[in-house]
Amino acid sequence: MKCWFCEEEARGTCAACGRALCHHHAHIHDEMTLAKSDTSTGYSSYYNVYGALKCSECKLEWRSYKPHG
Repeated sequence: MKCWFCEEEARGTCAACGRALCHHHAHIHDEMTLAKSDTSTGYSSYYNVYGALKCSECKLEWRSYKPHG
């Protein structure tokens, strides 16, 4: 697989978007939390990924959702 940005041989993929990344274009993301909620039970679960690869194009930010009611 080739790097999305420069066509060099890829060493991994961006944890956010899945683009292939070479060593030069891969950045280390300190911590990434992936969460999901089960609307039938009301429970949420999540896991943390430490040291995941991230490309320079992805801009990640926290979003919160509070149901009305």
